[in-house]
Amino acid sequence: MKPDKLSIHDLFQKERRYTVPLYQRAYVWNEDEQWQPLWDDIERQADACLAADNGVPRRSHFLGAVVLNVQKIVGSAVARSEVIDGQQRLTTLQVFVAALRDFADAVGSVHANKLKRLTTNEDEQPGSESSFKVWPTNADRPLFRSIMMAGGTEALLKQHGLTQKSELPRLIGAYSFFRRQVENYAAASNAEERDRRIFGLLQALRTGLQLVVIELEENDDPQIIFETLNARGQPLLPSDLIRNTIFHQASVDPAHSSNPNYADELYETYWRSFDNDRTPVSFNGEDRYWHIPERQGRLTRPRIDLFIFHFLVMQTGRELSIGHIFQEFRDWRDQSGQSLEGFLGELKRYAVIFRGLISPNGTDQVSIFAGRLRSLDTSTVYPLLLYVLGLPTEKLTLADRNQIVSDIECWMIRRFVCQLTNKNYNKFFVSLLAKVREVARAETVSADDKPTSEKLASTVREELTRSDDVTVRWPNDAEFEKGWLEKPTYVKSRPDRAVMLLTAIDNAMRTNKNEYKHAPEDVSVEHLLPQQGSIIDYPYPAEPTEPDGLTPAARRQNIIHTVGNLTLLTQALNSSVSNGPFMKKRPAIAANSELRLNARFQDHEITQWLEPEITERGRDLFVYAKVLWPLPTSSGN
Repeated sequence: MKPDKLSIHDLFQKERRYTVPLYQRAYVWNEDEQWQPLWDDIERQADACLAADNGVPRRSHFLGAVVLNVQKIVGSAVARSEVIDGQQRLTTLQVFVAALRDFADAVGSVHANKLKRLTTNEDEQPGSESSFKVWPTNADRPLFRSIMMAGGTEALLKQHGLTQKSELPRLIGAYSFFRRQVENYAAASNAEERDRRIFGLLQALRTGLQLVVIELEENDDPQIIFETLNARGQPLLPSDLIRNTIFHQASVDPAHSSNPNYADELYETYWRSFDNDRTPVSFNGEDRYWHIPERQGRLTRPRIDLFIFHFLVMQTGRELSIGHIFQEFRDWRDQSGQSLEGFLGELKRYAVIFRGLISPNGTDQVSIFAGRLRSLDTSTVYPLLLYVLGLPTEKLTLADRNQIVSDIECWMIRRFVCQLTNKNYNKFFVSLLAKVREVARAETVSADDKPTSEKLASTVREELTRSDDVTVRWPNDAEFEKGWLEKPTYVKSRPDRAVMLLTAIDNAMRTNKNEYKHAPEDVSVEHLLPQQGSIIDYPYPAEPTEPDGLTPAARRQNIIHTVGNLTLLTQALNSSVSNGPFMKKRPAIAANSELRLNARFQDHEITQWLEPEITERGRDLFVYAKVLWPLPTSSGN
């Protein structure tokens, strides 16, 4: 096999067909797992090209490997290579280039013809199989042909009788996705700037994005190589690459050449737990704690990869791409003067903190917040929390640490209840991390100055409260109450969020007179006014004195998922009362539930459950919510 390194531009510039054999699967890539990460890579390299004086980024990005079996040229036919491995990648890249080409053509860009040469073998009959640079497996060819020739998303959808709201076939979905991204990236008020942005994308293909292209030689068996490359073995994780790099460096470290066991000793002391810590219950056959997949946002990755990612964000103080963990680690280690043993010691110490965040099991303030944070599914705060929780007590006292944790929780819970956007949380928490690090590293200048610990706590509070911008503001009590009473807390796809809020309220309602201090874990959300309740059992109430323009059905839909209408029941009790009339539901809850959340249903005088009762209960529960998640007194209301 002959390996070579080629840019995307060089690969597609050749007069050559890359054909996918029949035995390979159809196109399966999707937006979350492949298209979006690929676009992120392209966009990042395009920005780097535009920022560089010579149009060449400081570091090119490796997109993976492609294995080709070069076919003999027959007569005047265009040269052909069979794609043994990497067909999903090549097909997607060609679809992206087509989307960029069509946009450039639509806006009259000077770069349109250059892009056409990357999608068409110009000496071949237009529209013929041999005119396409990439020719996918049989099942995908009709769609691929129409994508390459339609000229734009609208024409493509019309050709197939689809709309933007339709569930699109994967290949058409890929084209539509990349066309939107290109249009958004190159959007500009004047043609000159638009052309500059298109040039940046083209230049990324030329200089910023590369593949390793492996061509088989005469004696290589393509089928055996295909089966080997696509065997069911576990691919290397970024953390595997990091581990291998670390311990290879340790094995050749000249400072420890006299100790042949140095690398083994480092592994046993600092890394072994990452490979061998086990859980009592396996997850899809995986019982190694750090290798169990963990969902954060749209993606699911092994816990060790997520930990190393958040650790690197904390160390660098920069936004990083989770898809480039190994590269980011290598760049950071190249600039770090820390010894291997020092680095591994830090990694192990922060691993304990991270484990407490994703697997909390205590009753301290950090553990309680960590549990609630998992329901919020907001992992962008982890680097900040790692740094704060890793500070020694002489730098940050327990009281000030708890204030920081409490402030972050209150800020996040209030914003969640008010349904304020979290799209800028990554930038916000990285900037907050930078400010906290600056305070922690500074020396006290005078005896009258505040201690570092107090400064750290006040810095976090000031940053959380200083802005009125919708992306970062701390909702006041009035906004918090409005969200609590009117916003839907229950969402079918994430019922754990409603469970989290209701459990917190139930715990806050407990006193020393109650038999137990914490709500049980085996509970589920129950709608007191059922989602599928009969209008006979739950009639619409009288119209409000101040008309709101809503129908009774719309008014009910707005309130049915709010906190005032939600409670917690055991699954067995939930199933038995779920959609029944309230006159049967209330006595069943009163007889079986020990939650303080349900104590009001001991009252026999409550004979109906409609919109007014929901609002009243919501206000009663909000009294506890406002105490649980307060606004700092200095911020006002």
